[in-house]
Formats: sequence, structure tokens, C-alpha cells
Amino acid sequence: MPGHEWDQMLAEAAGEVLETMFFAGIYGPAEPAADDAEPRLAARLHFEGRPSGALTLSISEAAARALAANFLADEEPEPLPAAQLGSVVGELTNMICGTLLSRVRTEERFRLSTPESLPADWIRPPEAPSQSLDLGEGTIDLWVTVEEHAG
Repeated sequence: MPGHEWDQMLAEAAGEVLETMFFAGIYGPAEPAADDAEPRLAARLHFEGRPSGALTLSISEAAARALAANFLADEEPEPLPAAQLGSVVGELTNMICGTLLSRVRTEERFRLSTPESLPADWIRPPEAPSQSLDLGEGTIDLWVTVEEHAG
């Protein structure tokens, strides 16, 4: 499957998850890490099947907090603890990956790893994100790497 098809499916999957589960919209494309000066949270999830690969997500803290408040229906004035915020980012990664893989035409089932939070000093992939999206409150960058199996 060509890379541009993955990129399109990723944008659709992210839009669907953000709209239905986080009650948020996408305001359009963003420059990769457009809000790089702000703190960011990142997570990665590996998937195995045909094909195998990984989804990596980086989101500005402000956008993560807004999404978490929507997802958890949190009306408390105090900010979520970092651990709970990280869990929501992991669940966002899981949902986007699952929705993305549901669009892949294959007879095989996929196995997904548990999303792992990446440390604040994680090294961004050298290639440009597959998608950089403006969420209004900040941005989300998504990378999908795919390992096609021979045969």
C-alpha cells in the first residue's frame, strides 16, 4: 500500500476518533510541531500483522488537556495529574491506531501492543510526520511506519 494511502487513512482515523470520542474537531493541517515551544506528550504503539509497524503520536500539552477534559467529562477546575493525562494520551494513540487498522484490507488480525509513554526528551523521528493537525488548542503530530511483509 503506498505511503500516501496510509497518510490519508491516518487523517481520516484521527478525525473520526477526535470527533466521536473526544468531541473535538480538526481545524486543518498544521506545521509539524508548530507549537514546539510548548510542552508535549508522546506515545508509541506497535502493531503486528500484515503489515506490521508502529504509530507514534506527539501532542501539545494544551491540546492533550483539552481532549482529556472532553473524554473524561471533567469539569473540575484543577488540572489532571500527569499520570492520568498520560493515560488519556495512550488511549488516544490506541484508538487512532485501531481505527486506522480497521481501514486496512487484510485477512489477518492485528495484534497491538500497549501504548508506551515516551519521555519528554524522546527523539522525534527524522522523517516528517505523516499528519500534523491543528486542534485549535494546539497540535497533534502522527507518524505511521509500516513494514510490508514479503510474500
